[in-house]
Amino acid sequence: MYIYAIIFSPIAEELICRKYLFTKLHKKYNFWIASILSSVLFALPHWNLVGFLGYVFIGVIWSHYYNKTNNILVPICSHLLFNYFVILFMSLRG
Repeated sequence: MYIYAIIFSPIAEELICRKYLFTKLHKKYNFWIASILSSVLFALPHWNLVGFLGYVFIGVIWSHYYNKTNNILVPICSHLLFNYFVILFMSLRG
């Protein structure tokens, strides 16, 4: 479960939400619209109403990283580290 959450999930989510969705939307719309739409689509499958805006916010950040660098590895690595530290923090809380 941890390997999926830390490695596979960030890779799959960033390839789908940033590399594919954001790129397609950004060809048609400006950065903000493309970023917010792709980030909402990123947030929905997490099934967390309380954290929904947080997921959208971090999705916008990762869209910005991808847009500025044009390198999908940047948001993938950031997402991977984010998930790692969230899981680490949650495991320390008990």
